[in-house]
Amino acid sequence: MNEWTATGTEAGMYVMWDEKFATGVEIVDKQHRGLIHILNGLYKSIGEGRGDAALHGIFGELQRYADYHFDTEERLLKKHGVESRHQAEHVIRHVAYRRRIEALRARHDEGERLIPIQVLAFVCDWWLEHILTCDRVFESLAVTARGSEPGSGWEENS
Repeated sequence: MNEWTATGTEAGMYVMWDEKFATGVEIVDKQHRGLIHILNGLYKSIGEGRGDAALHGIFGELQRYADYHFDTEERLLKKHGVESRHQAEHVIRHVAYRRRIEALRARHDEGERLIPIQVLAFVCDWWLEHILTCDRVFESLAVTARGSEPGSGWEENS
């Protein structure tokens, strides 16, 4: 199975869901799968020679996704009593990502030619690190909340 890595080659940036991405929180995992769909859409556009044209739309899509997904994560962290320092770390990372995407979009909108594969590499790298490190808090809390293995059950509405 492909690893989610940005190796600098296009082949290394196609993302396939792997259980190592699973957090044990169904809504978070579902949203992460949605992100993979967005990333693979850009990957496909690049492969078809439409990467430049796809950038403007992808920035908007990434911003909307981040707003929705980060809001979900932050509400879950607060609702389930995660330590304030962990909540703050999560929020700080979310703000940094939003700023970076906004800056890339502004550069693109001002006419700077960005290289689509480099944008994809940044986004893949950022999300890989975030899901495999920061979002592990959900896995831990899901196990604690149920006293069992990760799976569905520690949800937004619980």
